[in-house]
Amino acid sequence: MGRPPLPLGTSGTILFATMPNGRVKARVKFRDHDGEVRLVSKTAASRAAAERALKTELTVRRAPDGTGALTAGTRVAALADAWLAADHGWSTGTERTYRSTVRAQVVPAFGRLCLREVTPGTVSRALATIASTSGPGAAKTARACLSGMFAMAIADGAVMANPVRAAASRLNTSAKKAPRALTVQQTGRLVELFHASPRATELDIADLVDWMLATGARIGEALALRTGQTAGRPLLDLDAGTWEVNGTAVRVPKRGMVVQPRTKTAAGWRIIAVPAFAVEMVRRRLASPLRPDTELVFPAPVAGTLRDPNSVSGDLRQLLDSFECDACDGTGFQPTTSRTAAGRPVRCAEGPWSWVTSHTFRKTVATRLDEAGFTPRQVADQLGHANPSMTLDVYFGRQVVSAEAARVLGR
Repeated sequence: MGRPPLPLGTSGTILFATMPNGRVKARVKFRDHDGEVRLVSKTAASRAAAERALKTELTVRRAPDGTGALTAGTRVAALADAWLAADHGWSTGTERTYRSTVRAQVVPAFGRLCLREVTPGTVSRALATIASTSGPGAAKTARACLSGMFAMAIADGAVMANPVRAAASRLNTSAKKAPRALTVQQTGRLVELFHASPRATELDIADLVDWMLATGARIGEALALRTGQTAGRPLLDLDAGTWEVNGTAVRVPKRGMVVQPRTKTAAGWRIIAVPAFAVEMVRRRLASPLRPDTELVFPAPVAGTLRDPNSVSGDLRQLLDSFECDACDGTGFQPTTSRTAAGRPVRCAEGPWSWVTSHTFRKTVATRLDEAGFTPRQVADQLGHANPSMTLDVYFGRQVVSAEAARVLGR
């Protein structure tokens, strides 16, 4: 029976030899992470120095020929490159966010460290620094990236535990805000303001707001609304009053704006019923003689191309800040003397509608359905959520507890 092979990443007995020039060579057989046994050697002025150099080499040794195997001695920067190069099935927006976060936050903080040097304490201190300089949101995204990177390292056998999961969470420094939705009266008034605003008409936003309030769609999904067919069936069936949500508007580097042929998440694909007033609004838009030649329902007003959700969100933000605001005289911006470091005007957040965002429309749809007696599962299907718990925690506006509860407790 032959001698059993060395376990992966281990070495045999160190041997020493004195060279003709008096220096000492330490050498040992090492079984690399590709299974191949190789002779590794180091030369130094003394036996002890040669042994130390050899042991140091073994701790950081990687598989030869650039195979990319991860070890405890791999730099975090190399792990980041391997993680970003892997196929995770991310959406375009998620991939862009993660690449930016890794480049701007993770690599500067951890890039020169070896994997074995990253401890929960190291992670906690670095994330606290990121939170103080770039905000809790940036630190939260950096934490997600780090956790995913070390999950890959664990799968490759480079480390045994994920230091990010064991790190103390110091990111949530303020209380979480309760979900807030528009009331029925507020919804009606806001719709009136959009349709009466010349600026909203110029930017063609009023109908878009109506569509989001009618469907609960994300702004990128609403901007990707288009005619046409998929798998032999219409995406937008106005006769049946249904809409297949199967894409979202995203900006791709070096390509510009495109309709991503999948939603933000896998659960985002859905076929939803559209209210009659929204169907009639779309019919009117499609029949307009001024409509550009495009299958998009909400194209850019002049160019007729796919609109950028970030740009539309900015226009929406200015309009909401300007509505019924005496502080800014309806401009949506602070006085012209107030400018950012880049010279841009500063938004006015003093108006009665400044708290509203495009996501508030989704929360309003969720709350109206909840009030109508729909189950959390049904509301989650309408919004494209995989888990009803997400819908309950984030999207349902807080309501006054029923008076029936008081009567029951009174008994």
